[in-house]
Amino acid sequence: MNNILSDASIKVAEGVSKIVLGKLLNSVSGGNKGEIVSYRSKGNLNVICFVHGFCGDPRSTFDPIPQFIIKEKELDGWDVLSIGYSTDLMPNIGKGIWTASPDINKIANYLITNLDILSEHYSRVALIGHSMGGLVIQRAILNRPDISKISHVLFFGTPSAGLNKAWLMKWFKNQISDMNNKGEFINSLRKEWNDKFIGEYPFRFATVAGELDEFVPTNSSLEPFPEQYRSYTSGNHITMVKPSTENDTSFQIIKKVLHSDHDFLKGFDLSALNNLIGRYHEEVNTLGKRLAELDNRGLKKYIFALEGTGKIDVAINVIEQSDAIKTNTDFMGILGGRWKRKYLLEDNIKYLNHAIQWYEEALKISLEKNISNQIYYHAINLAFLYLMRDEHDLSECKKIAQLALEHCEKSAFGDYWEVATKAEAYLYLNNFNESKRLYSEAIQKCGKDIRVMSSMMINAFYACNGLNKTDWKQELEGIFIE
Repeated sequence: MNNILSDASIKVAEGVSKIVLGKLLNSVSGGNKGEIVSYRSKGNLNVICFVHGFCGDPRSTFDPIPQFIIKEKELDGWDVLSIGYSTDLMPNIGKGIWTASPDINKIANYLITNLDILSEHYSRVALIGHSMGGLVIQRAILNRPDISKISHVLFFGTPSAGLNKAWLMKWFKNQISDMNNKGEFINSLRKEWNDKFIGEYPFRFATVAGELDEFVPTNSSLEPFPEQYRSYTSGNHITMVKPSTENDTSFQIIKKVLHSDHDFLKGFDLSALNNLIGRYHEEVNTLGKRLAELDNRGLKKYIFALEGTGKIDVAINVIEQSDAIKTNTDFMGILGGRWKRKYLLEDNIKYLNHAIQWYEEALKISLEKNISNQIYYHAINLAFLYLMRDEHDLSECKKIAQLALEHCEKSAFGDYWEVATKAEAYLYLNNFNESKRLYSEAIQKCGKDIRVMSSMMINAFYACNGLNKTDWKQELEGIFIE
């Protein structure tokens, strides 16, 4: 294994997946080698790994799901591979018959070897297991000390609670001790899993049962996990992972779990978007491990990464627990911004009021200190929030937008946030042509950075809606989304 992992200096870049694949192939040892099948290798920051089950193989078990993933635009930015394991890891396999007990723990450790390799090069790893492959994944997750890069886990027809002896005898000549629902392996697996996660997972998770599955009953595939993670699909134990079209339920479940529901980032290049979220995932892992050591710049980066991975409540808690929130108006605005985002997602008036409270406090302090770049930052966000009130407080909105504009002129730094603030202020002040010109300038100044553009775009689009200017919104869409 030391030989496999020796080249730790290789960075993710175009073509690096060929090196990763070579390492994975070298990790297979003994007897008939298991096959690592690469379906897409573009050096993305994210990888989907399929793990087959009973008498399966890396090519045919999930066919044609990998091809569907590659064709699905919303899943651009993910490399795709399937990990096979050697037949000597599952001794004496005949067609539909196991004549010896497979050592699932051994297969799981083989998967861990491959995860170690993948973790050198990828920020996010999604694991999709069929049948016994799901047990292998569970055991690997429990055996591996660091699972921070495992971002998604899906099981299809996995006997997570095992199978009873009579059921096993129906299908196989000999009892398989690891699969016995009263055996040591299953009992230990379930206890360790429940103790470790207590019904909540650090990854997106789904467990799926086939409606015609006569091999794995739902009390084994679904019931070991909380109800919110359970799904049904069509097909039997084999066909449930062989959807005929992209519209079949099995593929739609995979797409739903893998696709990031980040409305504030939609409309941009999807490959770049998924890789951005991969970078956020990496930053959450690396910065979160040394949170106490972070300076304010590092803390900001961590907060935005948390939000980028969908952990907005964690981000709010981190800010509220920080010393910076006591005196730093920038962090007051960041906290106000997170409450604003929660309001836009959930339409809860309480979140809107929290956002206004923090921006008003930050603006008050900034005015007392006469810090123009902080004044326009908080003022333009308050203009937006006043417009969002049910009564659409347009007079207050215009008044504070004018304040933001004045302090942009005083600051005169000319960075993209300042230009975008002026663009938004002119929306509220009914000068759309100037607003549109400035938004174009801000987009060019930020180098079309997705995160920056999305923040500009959210306020612009919601502002147009609040002002009942749908024609303005349509024109701005042409600027933001080429």
